[in-house]
Amino acid sequence: MEFVKDEGIVLRKSLAGDYDLSITVYFRKYGKENIYIPKGQLLKSPFLHVTEPFSWFYGVYFKRKEKFFIKELDRSKSLGLEIAKDINKLKTGFEILNIFNKYVIFPDEKVFILLKKSLYYLTTDIDTDLFRLNFLAKLIYLSGIYPELNQCVRCSTKINKYNYGFLSTNEGGVVCKKCTKKRDNLTYQDIVTLKLLKDIRFQSLNKLKLVSTPKLENFLKDYLSKNL
Repeated sequence: MEFVKDEGIVLRKSLAGDYDLSITVYFRKYGKENIYIPKGQLLKSPFLHVTEPFSWFYGVYFKRKEKFFIKELDRSKSLGLEIAKDINKLKTGFEILNIFNKYVIFPDEKVFILLKKSLYYLTTDIDTDLFRLNFLAKLIYLSGIYPELNQCVRCSTKINKYNYGFLSTNEGGVVCKKCTKKRDNLTYQDIVTLKLLKDIRFQSLNKLKLVSTPKLENFLKDYLSKNL
């Protein structure tokens, strides 16, 4: 039997029968896996404290019949109670976990760090609308599918506020006015914002002053669903 060490974050919890539990975890080294916890629903379970979404832990695991099991935990921290103090943060947190669970499968250390940092900063004083926007932008960037924002994807003309036409989900970038008659509900200022979101640090997020985030958020969700 092979034992492995890794750190993971709980994305979701599922009941298995009357006593057992299964938790979906994204590991730093091994990606997304399901951990089976026999008698995990019982109050005397030694792992009960790490079975809720938003829980982080580092420990030793083993695999048997395609299922991961916990052998022992060295360290753990649950951010759920802190996040749940604010209903908007709680909704945002679950939305982030659901997006992550839906689109991220394979191991990627940078993506793991993004999730870990996101949950930590969610416990601080943040604008939840801007926070979701930032998470989506960085997930798309780290997945290697960030839209081209500097030049037209059809003719390679450099884009500015005068020749910007629209941002194409299907073509993966901006299109200039010479190449299209279509006009977007996203403005050139939105394009500038998307450029900033790619690189801005979590602690600097509140410096961004956005008039409206829903249209950008909807675009990024649509872009993610069609390109990842």
